[in-house]
Amino acid sequence: MPKRGVNIYKRKDGRWEGRIKKEETCCSMGGSSRKYISVYGKTYTEVKNKMEQQRRNSGIVGKTKGTLDEAMNIWLKERSVRWKQTTYATYSQMAYKYIIPLLGNVRVDCVDEQTIEYFLSEIGRTQGENILSDSYLRNICAVMLRAMKYVKKKYHYEMDIPENLIMPVRQTQIILPRKQDMAVLERYLLENAANDTCLGILAAFYTGIRIGEVCALKWEDINLNEEIIYVRKNLQRVKSEASDAGNTQILIQTPKTSNSFRIIPIPPILLCHLKEHKKEDGQYIIKGKKKPWTEPRTLQYRFAQILHKCGIENFNFHMLRHAFATRCIETGFDVKSLSEILGHSNIQVTLNLYVHSNMQRKRQLMEKFDISFYQGYSSVI
Repeated sequence: MPKRGVNIYKRKDGRWEGRIKKEETCCSMGGSSRKYISVYGKTYTEVKNKMEQQRRNSGIVGKTKGTLDEAMNIWLKERSVRWKQTTYATYSQMAYKYIIPLLGNVRVDCVDEQTIEYFLSEIGRTQGENILSDSYLRNICAVMLRAMKYVKKKYHYEMDIPENLIMPVRQTQIILPRKQDMAVLERYLLENAANDTCLGILAAFYTGIRIGEVCALKWEDINLNEEIIYVRKNLQRVKSEASDAGNTQILIQTPKTSNSFRIIPIPPILLCHLKEHKKEDGQYIIKGKKKPWTEPRTLQYRFAQILHKCGIENFNFHMLRHAFATRCIETGFDVKSLSEILGHSNIQVTLNLYVHSNMQRKRQLMEKFDISFYQGYSSVI
């Protein structure tokens, strides 16, 4: 191809290509060594400017190794101003706890399917009995991919990012609590609704709201006259080096997505107890012993104690949300309405994650075909 300047060429496809020499090679995953970084443009001047920018830049390309460690740090630092603190805390935990320790020394342009397979297998070994869920593993891979795409676009780093880096979805069977256990729990909560913890759990039991949303719920969020609950905040503990409580702090803020802002009609069975135990608007539905609020970790502990009192095998608080959604479908809810009540972005999320059919339900449906599929139709010869 014709040459026009030091390491700048015009390609056969009409684009200009500039090559910047570098000494670093791929590591860890056995990728191929590359002595140059290529940048591309429509004109000679554009490529020359990109090359100068690359050489001046002390970030991912040029003078540095261009590793995932650098990519993750650049992405977190430069994009954090656009995120909520909870989002940054989630992404940084994934980066510093999982991605960087295992893949930090791997060059960005050497990441491929084999790298991800190695990464996922090593996470399984390092976590031991605390196995991460498929959903969380997919989120970790997605965060890694976003960081790679960001540095590729901003720093014009020429590399191929495999489209299937995201871990494939594996449908894991979620075992719902037994209906007889849910009946025992329901009866206990109703009988003890004067207790603010039981009342808050009842709200989740009958509306499917998340544990952080329950903890952030105030009486001012409940309109007893119009019989509706406004879900507009979430409470969670996140990592923060500036926190007085060590390396974490409590954040009460608006939900991450607009779909999580929602208005939920209050079912009659819950409404009567809310009216009976109404407190001042400024108070949280579930109070803490030393704080005006209760954090999710504490509520999960109290929930486990209640299950123990009821003689029910322990299960996670979030399972109430699964059970609520499944029960709604069995009762006859349309998926669109249920999806909006749960605060999902689309109905597919509701169907895939929160609606579970059991063998009894499947059997009831199949028993509808107790006669011929085609009875009443005459055969045509």
